[in-house]
Amino acid sequence: MERAADLFAARGIAATSLEEVLAAAGAGKGQFYHYFRSRDELAAAAVGHRCAQVVAGLAQALGGVSSLAGLEQALAGFVAGFEETGMAGCPIGTLATEVAGRNEEARLQAAAGFDAWERLLAGALERMRQRGELRTDAAPAVLATGLLASIEGGMVLSQARKDMASLRIAVEAGLGQVRAYLS
Repeated sequence: MERAADLFAARGIAATSLEEVLAAAGAGKGQFYHYFRSRDELAAAAVGHRCAQVVAGLAQALGGVSSLAGLEQALAGFVAGFEETGMAGCPIGTLATEVAGRNEEARLQAAAGFDAWERLLAGALERMRQRGELRTDAAPAVLATGLLASIEGGMVLSQARKDMASLRIAVEAGLGQVRAYLS
């Protein structure tokens, strides 16, 4: 599954044949069908695996954030990482777009990845509210949804335009919504 996740992330699910996955894994069809009933089941497992990897990294970056400065630093690191990878797209969003209308279980895995990312952002915002940095009327979950949507949209625009400015602007816009609730 690890090899499938790597290949699907690099090439896309539709562009990667089962034979390529098996060759990369050094496995045969018999082994494949022992673990998976279909290529779609493998794709769903690979999407879930990739999302778990991404969320683990995000948890490291956001898990201890409890201030605006910490959130800004975490997001700056995220933007820098996106740029270092050549603006290849969001590892969750790219897979989500590909599977949304084709593979319901894979779509659910991608949605769960977004949900986990959103919870990490909401947790950071809630810690900021508990510290008194955000006003009590701030809704961390709502702000997290807006911030995640800004980030995702910024990544898509930056990828399409081959220009980091869109992601930077989008992150700043999302942070602007957070700043509107500073105490």
